[in-house]
Amino acid sequence: MLRSNLVRLSSSIACQPRKTATHQLPRVIPAYTTMAFREASTSNYSRDKKKPAKTAESEAAPVAGRRYVEVESPFAKANRYTYAMPDDPYVASEKVAKILELGTVDDAAEYIRALPIYLQSPVVWNQLIGYCAKYGRANYAEQYFSQMRKRGLEPNERTFTHMLVAYGKSSSPQAIQYAEAWFKKMKDFDIKPAPIHINNLMRVYNHAGRPEKTVELLKQISTSGEISPDAVTYSMALQACPQLPFHDKAREVKHIWREILHRIEKSQPNQAPSLLSQKAANIIWQEDAIRHNKTRDAELELDDSLVVALLSAVTRTAATERDVLVGIDVIEKLYSLCPPKAAEFMEKNGILSQDRQPGFGFQPSVKVLDAILRFSGGLREFELGKEYFDLALQQFPRLKPDQYVKDAYAWIEKQLKRGRNYENKRSSRKPRQFNTRSPKQPSAFKQ
Repeated sequence: MLRSNLVRLSSSIACQPRKTATHQLPRVIPAYTTMAFREASTSNYSRDKKKPAKTAESEAAPVAGRRYVEVESPFAKANRYTYAMPDDPYVASEKVAKILELGTVDDAAEYIRALPIYLQSPVVWNQLIGYCAKYGRANYAEQYFSQMRKRGLEPNERTFTHMLVAYGKSSSPQAIQYAEAWFKKMKDFDIKPAPIHINNLMRVYNHAGRPEKTVELLKQISTSGEISPDAVTYSMALQACPQLPFHDKAREVKHIWREILHRIEKSQPNQAPSLLSQKAANIIWQEDAIRHNKTRDAELELDDSLVVALLSAVTRTAATERDVLVGIDVIEKLYSLCPPKAAEFMEKNGILSQDRQPGFGFQPSVKVLDAILRFSGGLREFELGKEYFDLALQQFPRLKPDQYVKDAYAWIEKQLKRGRNYENKRSSRKPRQFNTRSPKQPSAFKQ
């Protein structure tokens, strides 16, 4: 069998066609072609590795970057960085202030309206309303208030402060009417008026030439006990006193001073209120309610502006020597300054030294010293002013006069020298050459 198989195999091989004897050589590829293929394959791999094919989901994803408040205006394009989207309303408020500094009110309004609603708050709108109020543009302030309300935003205390400030600078004949309406509107938003609202309403009255309404408002809050007048409140009322029509102006100034004095005495440790101040405080404004008024017991922060307003009001309203005593009392009680001329004034009007209470001994400022000199000079009590100046520098060595004080003191000395020269010339004249014209008295009041 084996032999038969071998025979079949050999016969099949013999039947196959014979190939040619030529040998095929391997294909030779140039070196530069090999390098080109290698670089092409590498670059294709790198491209495919770094930049995978984009899907529909990746194409729809937003591109990360800075967002801007979209406002189409030349100013917005020129100040693109300022219009970057803020993170919170307080940053937006700062952006509004910057736009108001560089641009116009309209630019700021467009910026606010373009903000997302969650960034629009009373803080942001108050920047715009306050800017209009600063320049007395009450109509614009009301328009922006209305736009704020249309967006569902409720005003706060500062909003109403701005509205009152706007009418305090307005020249409209209806300024008082509108200001009082805004003051009453605070109740609609459950906002309790604060001294700052009272003070700005008083500014409206004074600016509109209605000082009697200012004094009446002070009486109301002093007797109600709901609001404690602060130093600005009293200053506004004192500024109104010289303009009061058909009033005893000096009496109103005296009442205000007695109320101030009582509150200062109550706030001082180990300081018992004097009988005079207690009696005066109890009859101020002729209201029994003030006897148990919490306002009188609230601490009052005394500042230089209030003292200046007091002395200025006394100077402008004093008609008799007793009226001048209010200013002398202010200086003695607050700063313990009572030179001989001031003591003479008091004794002449029935206030003896044993009846006077010691003062608080506060340190006067340069501004107060200037007001004291102007108080004395305004009443033509030049000798009194010189004594105040010398005593103040003696009791308070740290008090260094500035140029304004030096100029005021030099003017007082000039007036004293002028008066002495006049008296010397007058006394040196012969009787027959005596001028019958009465010279100007050193004091503005009759002795």
